[in-house]
Formats: sequence, C-alpha cells, structure tokens
Amino acid sequence: AGNAAELAAWLASNGNTGSASDICSGFVTWTHDYSSLTDDCGATGSTTVTFTATDDCNNSSSTTATFTIEDTTVPSIDGTASDLTVECDGAGNSTELNDWLNANGGATASDVCSGFVTWTHDFSSLSDDCGATGSTTVTFTATDDCYNSSSTTATFTIIDTTVPSIDAAASDYIAECDGMGNMAELSDWLTTNGGAVASDICSGFVTWT
Repeated sequence: AGNAAELAAWLASNGNTGSASDICSGFVTWTHDYSSLTDDCGATGSTTVTFTATDDCNNSSSTTATFTIEDTTVPSIDGTASDLTVECDGAGNSTELNDWLNANGGATASDVCSGFVTWTHDFSSLSDDCGATGSTTVTFTATDDCYNSSSTTATFTIIDTTVPSIDAAASDYIAECDGMGNMAELSDWLTTNGGAVASDICSGFVTWT
C-alpha cells in the first residue's frame, strides 16, 4: 500500500536522524523536496529526498537520504497442491493431467506486495508402469513480481483397477472319442482359449492362462 505511514514518519523526522542548529536564529525550519516513489517491482520503489534546514535569516543547509521499499517476502501458499489419482484411459489421461497442471494441482497463493503471483511447474513425463499407467511428482512454484517464490508439491497417478473385457465367452467343445484322449483337439481348444476373446483399454492386450 506504499508504506505510507513509514514514509510519512521518515519525512516528518527529516530522514529519522536529520538535525540542525543555528547560532544566530536559535532554531531552523525544515523542508524537503519529496514528490513520489519510483515504480519498481510490485508495490516497491524508492525516493531520494533533500532535506533543507533554513534559519530565520533565510540561510540554508541541506542533507540528502533515500527511502526504499523492498520486497524480500516470499508469496504465501494459501492452499497446497493436492495429489490426484485417475483410472487409466489407455491414452495417458492427457486431459485430466493437463487440467491438473493448469490448475496448479489445486494450489492457491497470494502476495502482499505484488498482489498476484505467476505459477510454473516442473512436469516432464510420467513414469512407465504397467499398461498405460504411471505417475509423476510435480513441484508447482508461485513467483511474485519481485522474483520471490514459494513451492508446493503433489503427485498425479494413473492406476488400472479395471478388469479386461470378455468380448466373446469361451465355448464348450465336444469331440468324438479317438481312443487316445483326443489330444490334438484338446490342445487346439486350449490354445485358442476355448474361442474366447478379450480386450483391455489400459494394456491394449491380455495374456491368457
């Protein structure tokens, strides 16, 4: 808010430490040439002020000092990033991942001096787990206008808890006895999984036993 109270007190005290005396007048009158602060990052700024002590005969002496507002305070993380676990869609769950990243994992932050923060993150890739599942731990960083920053970390995880889809059920098979156990027919029937067909969204394939 411009540190108005501190600035006013500094000006009123002639730079906090400014003092002068005059043999002839016994007192001096102080004035200063303050006009405005520079426009730096956020609500920071500075001003160099000349304080002038004038005696009763209009003789004067001056001293100069600078009032500076700095911002070394990191943004406040008001809400930390949250982990998100989603069910595998077989295509990397891109929409859910991007929505989570764009929302900074649900994190929120504020900054007194800048009034806003800029968010960035360090996501690079998902781990290569079973099927198209995976996870990534992401650090979200809030940076104010003066380059002070705070971070919060969360994990995005793709899991697969969905069973494969049996698209065609196994079929019974009846063979006429050949006296030797009908091994060839039995082997073919087993090898073809009884004619069953299955698919899986996350893995793209299934292994039959």
